[in-house]
Amino acid sequence: MVDNNTVRHFVHLLSYENWKNVFLEENVNIIFNNFINTCLRLLHASFPFVRLRNLQNSKPWLTKGIKISCLNKRRLYLNYRNSNNPNLKKHYKKYCQILSKVIMAAKRLHYSKLISQSANKQKSMWNIIKTITNNKKTSNITTPISSNDESPTNPSDLVNVFNTYFISVADNLLTKNFSEMGTTNNDDLMTYLRQNFKYCHSQIKLKNTTTYEISKIINSLKTKSSHGYDEISDKNLKASASFILSPLTHIFNKILSSGIFPDRLKYSEVQPLFKKGKKTEISNYRPISLLPSFSKIIEKIIYKRLNCCLLENNILANEQFGFRENSDTDMATHELLNNIQLSLDKKKACRWNIL
Repeated sequence: MVDNNTVRHFVHLLSYENWKNVFLEENVNIIFNNFINTCLRLLHASFPFVRLRNLQNSKPWLTKGIKISCLNKRRLYLNYRNSNNPNLKKHYKKYCQILSKVIMAAKRLHYSKLISQSANKQKSMWNIIKTITNNKKTSNITTPISSNDESPTNPSDLVNVFNTYFISVADNLLTKNFSEMGTTNNDDLMTYLRQNFKYCHSQIKLKNTTTYEISKIINSLKTKSSHGYDEISDKNLKASASFILSPLTHIFNKILSSGIFPDRLKYSEVQPLFKKGKKTEISNYRPISLLPSFSKIIEKIIYKRLNCCLLENNILANEQFGFRENSDTDMATHELLNNIQLSLDKKKACRWNIL
């Protein structure tokens, strides 16, 4: 169960940790294993599993006063139906109009309160829209998946079918990329790179990170309750950041200096997400990877250093707009249209590539 009290208890337990088993080790895998095992031990002690029964209220805006008014409405309806008195009918209709306005105001107040108290207002707004339109979230897989004339019913068999399919898609894309570059394996790929990059660039230096940089990255993460296999969500990570910054800085600096990425940060939970078409066709599903929160942090740290190296050595072409800071498709479209217009004005052929 996760609420403000259990989160405070988790942070309180973390405050007593001295992290000796992290600072006194040298092996990166052992260091991170000790760190994550400590976090999980305290996490399980703070967030116990609680069985909830019939606690879901489909109409949380339904107050006690509105319930009483609905009962009165039913009573007035029975009186009006069993009588030919036009005054009762008029009174009933007026009562219904007033009650509808009260219910509308109660809904508006409830949903406004949810949005104002939410850390992710956009997500809360979409959830409200789905609730109002009865577009409830259902399970991604409702029918057996057909693959090679197979329709597995056992969950483990179904997982293996998805796993085999997603791996085959990645292998096919890799083979296609190699063939487009005229290569067949990794050795040919290295030859291709040497031929196209004849000048040696300066060696990449992955400078150490700091607690300030890590804290800044953690604060930039979205406040989500979803998590990877480690069960530590970004929300809990933000709440406990001040008590784990020191061991995290030590771990990440070990990764940068040794070049070894911890094995337990290489795992992710892959969930098949249905996109469109028939739910019985496995090709209509896309994999969604839930990464550990700590993996996101070190990836951002390494990305920042690699990006600086690419910019300092002018490795990226000026025409590349994708996956670059302060660059987007709008700028690419503007450059393309501007180039076409200039070429037309000068009556020249337009030759320009956007990468």
